[in-house]
Amino acid sequence: MNLDLRPITEDEHPAWSRWIGRAFGEDNDDEAIARWRKITELDRTIGVFDGGEIVGTAGAFSFDMALPGGSTLPAAGVTAVSVRATHRRQGVLTRMMQHQLDDVAARGEPLAILTASETPIYGRFGYGLGTQFWGWTLDTDSALATPSTATGRMRQLEKDDAAKVVPAIRERVWRRSPGEVSWSQAWWDDWFQDPKDQREGGSERRYAVHESASGEPDGYVAWNAKPKWEGGLAVGTIRVHHLYGLDDEIEAALWEFLLSIDLVKTIVAWDRPVDEPLRWRLADYRHMKVTTQGDHLWVRILDVERALSARELGADDRLVLQVTDRFRPDTAGAYVVEPGSCRRTHDDADLLLDIRDLGALYLGAIRATTLAKAGRIEERTAGALATADRLFASSAVPWCRTHF
Repeated sequence: MNLDLRPITEDEHPAWSRWIGRAFGEDNDDEAIARWRKITELDRTIGVFDGGEIVGTAGAFSFDMALPGGSTLPAAGVTAVSVRATHRRQGVLTRMMQHQLDDVAARGEPLAILTASETPIYGRFGYGLGTQFWGWTLDTDSALATPSTATGRMRQLEKDDAAKVVPAIRERVWRRSPGEVSWSQAWWDDWFQDPKDQREGGSERRYAVHESASGEPDGYVAWNAKPKWEGGLAVGTIRVHHLYGLDDEIEAALWEFLLSIDLVKTIVAWDRPVDEPLRWRLADYRHMKVTTQGDHLWVRILDVERALSARELGADDRLVLQVTDRFRPDTAGAYVVEPGSCRRTHDDADLLLDIRDLGALYLGAIRATTLAKAGRIEERTAGALATADRLFASSAVPWCRTHF
């Protein structure tokens, strides 16, 4: 087919956005398109045109991503990927992925990340599952066996005041979670819009901050409420959007605050880390009912040497990886990995794995031994899987709260 692939123009953005909405079963109105435009980086968009009509879309956000150990690397946040139903299975998606990954590499970004609408799609382009999440519910009469030891106080804020305080708190906190990403001011402006159609029938978003004994804001929580009464009893729900603290005790204090809100029976947290510490503070673990466990962030490594040199490794070991990469063959090869260093080598391989599985290992969400049991990693040197388990371990379980 004679298709034109290029970044969209300002004038083309509304039509591009509408086609993205339709691909995901939504009707993006003018207000939603205007909000989307404020965070869209036009030079990172892709439009595929057939006779002037948009038949394929993609884009990317410019993020920094937290790594195990607290360092960060630039990462392209791939988004808005769609192909019109009339043009499926005609190579449109493959062409967009090739173009986009070439562009990411040319920008000097060693990583591309995305959230997948359908899990079978992106493995063939080298993406591996890097983070998972829990969704859970908790009755507010649940008792904490281990209360927070944080000193200070909680203070509720109106939206305008929260907008002045909350971003600075998150900026100090987000690197605690491998896989979490930085937010620009445009992202904050969009988040504070709090559009009604995204509240799922609940109230406007509400905000509270935790302040230290000296009055410094060091944690915050954002939620909305859905009141309900049954037989004269309040059985309302609050839905947690964000909860971040500078340390675990501050986060525990934020949960204690939510559990104390009147007229609420249930807390719903739909996107939380799979090692949620709150569960282990409860007097009865079963009061936290895990309702969902799903995948979130998928990781594609484009510069293996830079990516593995930047993240903290869990042991002072040495390992040679033979990496295959069918979609970007130049990335393939043998790499020796040691703490603080990764470089190409001609040494014999200890492990053989695909680039997608290296992406899955990268943040520490899965063990090499587990992938080997699934037939996805081959051990060439006895004990190499155990070494890989130690090297890629992370003391903080990977988790990304950002959706894009």
